[in-house]
Amino acid sequence: MRGPPIRPSVVLVLLAWLAGCVAGEAPPGSDALSPEAPEAAYVGDEACASCHEDYYVSYHRTGMGRSLSRFDAASAPEAFPAPPVRHEGTDFYYEAFVRADTLFQREYRLDASGETLYERVHPVEWVIGSGNHTRSYLASVNGHLTEMPLTWYVQRSRWDLSPSYDQENLRFSRPVVAECMACHNGFSDHSRYTFDHYRDVAAGITCERCHGPGGAHVDLRLAGLGPAAGGPDSSIVHPARLAREEQLSVCRQCHLSGTTVFRTGETPSTYRPGDPLEAHRSIFVTAEQASDPERFGIASHALRLEKSACFRESDMTCTTCHDPHAPVADLGNDHFNAACAGCHGAGKGDAPVAVCGRGGAHTEAEAMTGDCVTCHLRSSGASDIPHVTFTDHWIRRELPPAVAPEDIERAFLRPDPFRLVRATAPPDAGDARARGLGLLEEAAAYFAFYDEAHALPAYLDSAVVRAEAGLRTGADHAAARLALGRALLEQGRTGEAVAALSEAASAHAEDVFIRYWLGAALLQADRPGAAAAALGRAAEMQPAFAEARLKQAEALYAAARFAEAEAAWLSGLAEDPVHHPESWNDLGFLYLETGRFDEARRLFDRALALDPDLVQALVNAATLRLQTQDWEGAISLLERAVGKQADFAPALGNLAIAYAELGRRDEAIGALRALLGYHPNDLRAQALLDRLLTAPPEGAGSGSGS
Repeated sequence: MRGPPIRPSVVLVLLAWLAGCVAGEAPPGSDALSPEAPEAAYVGDEACASCHEDYYVSYHRTGMGRSLSRFDAASAPEAFPAPPVRHEGTDFYYEAFVRADTLFQREYRLDASGETLYERVHPVEWVIGSGNHTRSYLASVNGHLTEMPLTWYVQRSRWDLSPSYDQENLRFSRPVVAECMACHNGFSDHSRYTFDHYRDVAAGITCERCHGPGGAHVDLRLAGLGPAAGGPDSSIVHPARLAREEQLSVCRQCHLSGTTVFRTGETPSTYRPGDPLEAHRSIFVTAEQASDPERFGIASHALRLEKSACFRESDMTCTTCHDPHAPVADLGNDHFNAACAGCHGAGKGDAPVAVCGRGGAHTEAEAMTGDCVTCHLRSSGASDIPHVTFTDHWIRRELPPAVAPEDIERAFLRPDPFRLVRATAPPDAGDARARGLGLLEEAAAYFAFYDEAHALPAYLDSAVVRAEAGLRTGADHAAARLALGRALLEQGRTGEAVAALSEAASAHAEDVFIRYWLGAALLQADRPGAAAAALGRAAEMQPAFAEARLKQAEALYAAARFAEAEAAWLSGLAEDPVHHPESWNDLGFLYLETGRFDEARRLFDRALALDPDLVQALVNAATLRLQTQDWEGAISLLERAVGKQADFAPALGNLAIAYAELGRRDEAIGALRALLGYHPNDLRAQALLDRLLTAPPEGAGSGSGS
């Protein structure tokens, strides 16, 4: 989105270019149905321990029970000292280290001689991941949780960039959204309509994720009440007693990954064991993911298992093979082979399933002594997590050869769009409105896939066409309305986006994200007053949504309401002072324009301490140095800016001024010619170039700003 116009200031060096505020960036992948914490019937695992001690102790040794934890230096499996890891695209180095039993991650950059040019250090608040495959790390700033750049890859015993960071380095700012937290951890107290704010965080996936809220069950047991002898216990969910589809839904809530669209009124925290998953959400996967014989993701268990003849031709569920209360490592191959023999062994019923026919086995009994898992389940690199070898749950007679993790092709680098297909049952298509709801869910899925995974324009067309068709049936879905508005905005159809988001805000007045994007669209439509009102309302509805307050500040600035803009920037940055360096620059620019130079310098420095490549902050900090005739200091900053964005007119123009003041005439001319090559209609640059070309060479350093 466009920022405020760049314009010269009367108190600065004559002809100096100002960088202005950073162009408004969209906040990270917005989920229009972020959850609130579940209601009070949840009691936590400790309440289970007194009656189910064996299960409690065993479960908390499983991967699920260890899914989120504090770092413990005494038992940590990571290797230290950790060698630095370089991200090639940004030239940042990362390393992990322990100090006083706290784990830290450090980001830094080196100059040509190996000296540190820049560094930034954050402590680890949480370790996410069981340690069976990976351990990643979360930072917390005022309750805003973000993933950190380094992950410990257990199977390879190595530090490397976190998954997908090699493609896009989000540094310390990748938000831990509610959907991720819901599957990687127990129920946490997420602030609804924020991307990453949590009032409280659980420690590990709890018993209640599979058994449902335990409050009524515990109250009855403490009162000495229970079911009739041998009768079912209706106060708690026992997954083994559920019908097959409901059993599978319990596992699929986290082990069926894809692009998720929640049903109206549902959030990542509202699924209850015993309910069919499709009543809670729709999950979409790429057509290739559904059928690819070789590529699979690390959370694709359900999708791959369903392709197996074993699954289709029996009543098996996940717990046919897995005991969720016991660590997989404790079970061993004999446990899984016995599960296979339960169906494939000799004498199993009147019509036993054919037993293994491996070569060299002379009897049925001998045939069943082999290792079923090794022969019929492929262990290979996963398509979405580097350095991990995982078990593909598609059970087959013949397996494709395994592929090492480092040889897996990155699917989302391809230039052609994917087709999305449903991995869950569609809404009942009994009438037009139900079919319309299906189209709206598809629209939301296509835009989310564009926004979060594969940013090709074709997905925007898919989202718009489906959303408009679905809405014509009379069906409604907040996520689809938001997807329509955002897709139109991405396509540059700003007026249509404003209209679509205005309708969405009327239909879903409580949806903070819709109001936020309405404000963003109004700002792009050059209606800053209306934008400020919409964004202000979003910020009032959810004060922890820092992005809304910061975007409101941009709108207020554009409306020339400078005192209000300052207050909004200060409010948003107090809520989240770390993840928005562009907002520190924006506020500094406001101070610069109003003559508060010392405060402006401090804020530009703060922005650059968070992001040393923020071009606008580099140019604005250089502008202050031009004012004090610190030409060398300005040149150092401006050359960095040009190195990051070669066509940025303010950087090239101010660089030419500084070169000229130092008598470096040829370099000044070169900078201006480069600027005009990108921006041939820049009259200031042409005027300064004409002066330099017509002035005697020996006079070039006598004061081009006079």
